[in-house]
Amino acid sequence: MNHVIEKAINIAGSQSDLAKQVGVGQSTVSKWLNGAEISSRYISALVKATNGEVTTEEILKSLASSSPANPNQTAA
Repeated sequence: MNHVIEKAINIAGSQSDLAKQVGVGQSTVSKWLNGAEISSRYISALVKATNGEVTTEEILKSLASSSPANPNQTAA
């Protein structure tokens, strides 16, 4: 589980709320939560959606330390 995405969800209120703020579907947020890679084009939107409470550095660090359940998964 990606704890940085979990933190962002808690700040936004729900997976759906975070998804709307970032411009993706709720299923994409769920995939991120479960370890899917986050495309770089969404990182600044995630930071903005959390009013900076989740930083770019936290997101990048979480991606470097997580291993997806399915390494062949495509990034959203």
